[in-house]
Amino acid sequence: MSAPKWASVIVVAGLVLFLADSLSARPPKRPPDGPLITVYAPHPEQFELALDEIALDWGSHSGAPAQSAIAIAGTRVMEREAVLAWFAVNRAASPVDLLTVARALKAANPGADAHLVLYVPGHPKDKASRKLLTRQVGLILEPGVDPLNVLAGLPFVSIQPAAVSGGYVIEAEDPLAALTFAEALRDRPGVKHAYPVLRHRVFPR
Repeated sequence: MSAPKWASVIVVAGLVLFLADSLSARPPKRPPDGPLITVYAPHPEQFELALDEIALDWGSHSGAPAQSAIAIAGTRVMEREAVLAWFAVNRAASPVDLLTVARALKAANPGADAHLVLYVPGHPKDKASRKLLTRQVGLILEPGVDPLNVLAGLPFVSIQPAAVSGGYVIEAEDPLAALTFAEALRDRPGVKHAYPVLRHRVFPR
């Protein structure tokens, strides 16, 4: 075999070994340790619900109220920002149990709203992967459709027009209710899109 052919073989073999080493060096994907939920916004995206985290949000308040966030039994403050506090929770047995803890934390911290925490499945549990599941639902209707007719028979706290044409922001009782509410709205006549509002970071309400 000529020298150039030998060189080609060596280069290819080296490239294969390099790729194999690179793949083996990659950290394995994290298996989900919480229930998976699907959010349509408008295309389906899957997220993992963290059963051991809750966020409290003072988004409409000035100053830094989260610095005075109070933990309750079975929780501890992990992180504080100006209007947001993250709590570690003794792992809840179910989303309903987690919601019970969220309500208790909200009651102990007046002025705060409680959000559940979502992560992109398989990704590290960090700020880049973290989303907040709020109790808000985004609704976009076909032209001329009355939102109150669409909402008939469904329990909700409030409804406000959004900046998008035919758009509204609806507040449900809690984040889990927002999931159920959005799912029910998606099948109603006149609805273009209905989805629970996720926050990548906290914006003033």
